[in-house]
Order: sequence, then C-alpha cells, then structure tokens
Amino acid sequence: HQKYFPLENKGGDLLPYFITISNIKPGPGGEIQRGNERVLRARLEDARFFFEEDRKKKLEDFVDLLKGVTFQKTLGTLYEKVNRIVALTEFLATEVCPNKTQHASKAAWLCKADLVTQMVYEFPELQGVIGSYYAVHSGEDPEVCLAIKEHYRPTFSGDDPPSSPVGSIVSIADKLDTILGCIGVGLLSSGSEDPYGLRRHSLGIIQIVLKQEWQVSLGKLIEKGISLLKEKIKLTPDEVRARTLDLFSQRYKTLLSDQDYPYDAVDAVLSADIDSLVDVKQKVIAFSDLKKQPHFEPLAIAFRRVVSILNEEADGDVQIRLLKEPAEKKLYNEYQRIKEPVENYLRRKQFPQALEKIVEIKETVDEFFDHVMVMVKEDDLRINRLRLLKHISLLFSNIADFSKIVLK
Repeated sequence: HQKYFPLENKGGDLLPYFITISNIKPGPGGEIQRGNERVLRARLEDARFFFEEDRKKKLEDFVDLLKGVTFQKTLGTLYEKVNRIVALTEFLATEVCPNKTQHASKAAWLCKADLVTQMVYEFPELQGVIGSYYAVHSGEDPEVCLAIKEHYRPTFSGDDPPSSPVGSIVSIADKLDTILGCIGVGLLSSGSEDPYGLRRHSLGIIQIVLKQEWQVSLGKLIEKGISLLKEKIKLTPDEVRARTLDLFSQRYKTLLSDQDYPYDAVDAVLSADIDSLVDVKQKVIAFSDLKKQPHFEPLAIAFRRVVSILNEEADGDVQIRLLKEPAEKKLYNEYQRIKEPVENYLRRKQFPQALEKIVEIKETVDEFFDHVMVMVKEDDLRINRLRLLKHISLLFSNIADFSKIVLK
C-alpha cells in the first residue's frame, strides 16, 4: 500500500531493508523514516498473524469453503470450477504425461484453496504463491506445491509459462475452463474490453503447449471442457467450439506475426488446421521457407487454381476407367507416385520434406489445366476430374490453405 521497494542481495535473497520515496524534505529527527517503518511493521505483523492463523489448518481444509464463493453467477461457485479443473487436468495428463496424473490431480484440487485464506483476503496478490507455502506446510509433494504456485502463469505479457509439467497441465485446465465458460454464457471479449482475460488465457495456453512441445488435440480438450460445463452454458456446443477456435486462431496469429513470419503464411496455415498447436508453428516455419523460393508464386497460382474449381461434386473416389485424356492420366499417376511419401512425411511431422515432395506435382497440374476441360457437360467425366483435383488438394490442405496467399 505504501509502494515500498524491497531490497535483495546479489543472490536474490530478501534483505531487511526497503526504499521509499518522499516529496517532503526530511527533518533532522528522522520522522519520515520512523513513520514509514511503523506502517510497514504493522503490515508485516498483520501478515504474520494471518499466516499463523491459516496454518492451523491444512490447505485441503480450505477447499470446501470455495462452495461459498461465486466464480461467475451463471457458471457457479469456485468449488464447481475446481471440480471441472480437476476433470480437465486428469484428461490432459493422461494425454501428455500419464505418470504425472496423480500429482496433477492433487494440484488441481488445491490450486484455488488459498483464495479463502485470511492471507489472500488481505493480500490478494499472493494467490498461488501463499498456497504453495501452505501446501509445503501441509506435507504435499514438492511437484504439487510448485504447480499451485505456477498455475496462474503466464499472467502478463513477457511472463514465463509454468516451469513444470504438472503446473503446465493445471494452468491449461484452469485457463481453458474460464475461456469455454465465459464464451458459453456470452461473456466475449470485444475491442479493448476483456474483463475475464480470455485473450491472455488463450495466448497463455499456446505458449505453454509450445514450451512443453506437447502433441495434444486442441479439439479434444475443447470437447472435454464443453462436456463438463453441460447445462451451464447458453450457446450450443458447436457455437462455443467455433468461437473458441477463432479466439485461439486470432491469438496464435498475433504471436506468430510478432515473430516476423509472413502474415499470409500464418493465415494460410491457421486456416488449414489448428488442432495441434505445436504442428502449427512447425508448418508456418516450413511454409515461410517455401515462400522464399523463386518457384513459389507459380506453385501457389497452380494450387489456388486446384482449390478454386472444387465444389460439392468433388467428394468421392477417382474412377480410373473414366480417365480419358493423356494429361489427366499423367496427373493421376503423379498423384499416386507422391501420395504415400507425402503422407509418410506428414505422419512423421516432417513438413518441409512434405512440401518439397508436393512441389513435384506442380508442372503436371499446369499441364492438366492446359489440356483438359474440367467442367464438361458429361456428368461422369466432370465429377471424376473434380475428384482427382480434390485428392490432390488433400495433399497440401492439411498444411496450408493456398487461397490465403497474397501474390504480387
């Protein structure tokens, strides 16, 4: 409250000294110094009292008190939120590090308990931090204690994500539940207004997943989170899912653009697929490198031509017997030649190699359009040619949407 500067030694340890600023010329009696010390001493004595009173109970004993604290009027109490965080935590832990499930579940159960302690009531900035100390005092595992301390991170721009897998899991579960719940009841961020920090939470989840390099399905996480909210949300699951993915896409676009990747390369990749947040980053890197090549622009033109002609008739298998023209036979053979290698590269997350292989079909695509009329009157020929082009588009559609590329 008094805006003191605490002092540390070179090792980062807190010293029993402080600095304060006064715009009054000090007198010879040291009244300003003594007055500030008196105020600070009283604050520290209050803190000591709250600390000692809180520690008369175990941290777990505070969890039940969360039933009396409202998180959001439609979404219920903090106790209900904690139960959702636990369920999401256990689901995510089994996906990314099953051996940490037990510790992650316990950390999730305790992560909000300090919100009803006397210490946090008086010093709200200590949420999470004091909870970790109380967890140590309660005899919890060190991994659980650290996760409680770190699960709010990152809390601001430039803040580090949690350092541990357990803290990362709980942090994602907490943030995603807030995002889904707020979107589900219509509390969307707009303009500069974001009272529930949905943009910050979604960016935080992206940063955590990238740091941990977890191959986890964002779609599956969202589905699990929506199922836990059930009747509390007003929007349909499809609406919540679509708006949540759009939020993640917007924040990821900002993150990648700030790292100087071409904006249209970022758009192209994000428009194709965002399910694996780790893959998105790797695809953007690979696609940005491809974009620097001299042959990229004619390649993009060819593939945009493939995508632009497709319609609802394009779904289905190619009938080899209906391939009449030499150019379409050649295109089909080229497709068969590169299909398996491309799929193997994609399966192994080797996106640069996959793109390099896809490039090989470019000249055959050009030849096809030069010599074959796709939209002919004969239904069987037209549909078969559209299906051939659709199969070719599927080779690159999981990496990027070429229609988003800005050409000179």
